[in-house]
Amino acid sequence: MNEAGTHNARVTAGAATLRRQLLTWVSLPIFVLWFVSAYIDYGVAKRFVNTAYDRTLLESALDIGRQIKVLRARIYIDLPEVAVQMLRSRERGQLYYLVTGPDGEYISGEPDLTPPPLSLTEQVRYYDDVYRDLPVRVAVVQFPVETEEVRGQVAVQVAETLPARTDLVREVLLRMALPQALLGITAVVVLWFAVGRGLAPLRGLREAIEQRSHRDLAALPASQAPREVRPLIDAMNGLMQRLGGALNAQQRFIADAAHQLRTPIAGLRTQTELALRQTTSADMKAVLEQLETATERMTHLVNQLLSLARAEPAADRLQVTERIDLDALARALTAEWVPRALTKNIDLGYESYDGTADACMLDGDTFLLREMLANLIDNAIRYTQDGGHVTVRVEANNQQMVLSVEDDGLGIPEAERERVLERFYRVLGTGTEGCGLGLAIVREIAARHGGEVTLASGTGNRGTLVKVTFPR
Repeated sequence: MNEAGTHNARVTAGAATLRRQLLTWVSLPIFVLWFVSAYIDYGVAKRFVNTAYDRTLLESALDIGRQIKVLRARIYIDLPEVAVQMLRSRERGQLYYLVTGPDGEYISGEPDLTPPPLSLTEQVRYYDDVYRDLPVRVAVVQFPVETEEVRGQVAVQVAETLPARTDLVREVLLRMALPQALLGITAVVVLWFAVGRGLAPLRGLREAIEQRSHRDLAALPASQAPREVRPLIDAMNGLMQRLGGALNAQQRFIADAAHQLRTPIAGLRTQTELALRQTTSADMKAVLEQLETATERMTHLVNQLLSLARAEPAADRLQVTERIDLDALARALTAEWVPRALTKNIDLGYESYDGTADACMLDGDTFLLREMLANLIDNAIRYTQDGGHVTVRVEANNQQMVLSVEDDGLGIPEAERERVLERFYRVLGTGTEGCGLGLAIVREIAARHGGEVTLASGTGNRGTLVKVTFPR
């Protein structure tokens, strides 16, 4: 599969995953509510079935109670066997009965059926029991007997096994829950297609991006998109705007670099042609000196360009972060630049930090920080007249660390202090060769370390003071 096909498959899989996630989060409450509804329906169905069957038990007990007779001071039940068989005939389950006298004596029915408690005071009572190792539902009805020979309450007890009730509860629950389940499944299917329709703007956005050229960074239209998608489109438009700015800056950088390199290369070519035409050693030496100067300028420019490329935030170079003593780094690098300063009769000095040893510790890239300080010192020496002074110092407190380089040279006009931090910008009228990249490199490296560069006048309103402030 080619790269475009792989990308399309990945995007489609991502959209499908989003669709499944949305459907899951919407469907989950539906099925939870269905289970809760089924649980409630079960309770309703059970109460309904128990009520109906309890009434049937009551009717059976009343039918038996109507057959209570008293003869010769003896209570008996005038219930023919046919009536007993009709009473017990059930499609499901079994029906048992027991009749007991005022003193709990057996009168009729199943003698092993548990008699009602003696403390029974209600005229009608229902309760659950166990008979012959089977759960049963029992209805007890008290019938008063008032004759000259016998006085008291006759208890008619009817018990029924529970399979009939359980089967009916299950059937009622099925009839109630099954339509609800079908409605839930239908809702999920509708949601599946509805979510697909809702994600259509994202598919349209994907297609619009896929059809674009890599050079087309125009803003995506957001007017037709749903309100929830507009923040995503706005974020993408902002990203493309920043990317366009970065590409424009890169193009300007390449154009500026080509322009800056053209001049020394043209000088080298001219000087080489002149050298080839010279016949005397003195003339040849003068031309070669010019070649050396031009080569030095071009080498400096190339090194500055490489330093700027390394300092770029998007540079491919892996930044190696380590714990650095900024005071020690500045002291050592200043010492390395002393010979260069002496060639211009410049007094290059370093003011040591007199605070605690760990106050100047910084997490950073040693290579980039050396490049930054080297550019600051090089700029100060380059733009300071013979006999001038350049001072490097490091200061620190609880909030920040400040690396500064101060000179008493020509200085930078206040109106141009912000401009000199831009690439290839140089102050006119200095009479000094340069490529205009030194302070731009300083700003890029400071930004990579969370620092900030500020420019001001030096002591006595002379020269330039460059400060790089790092947060603690």
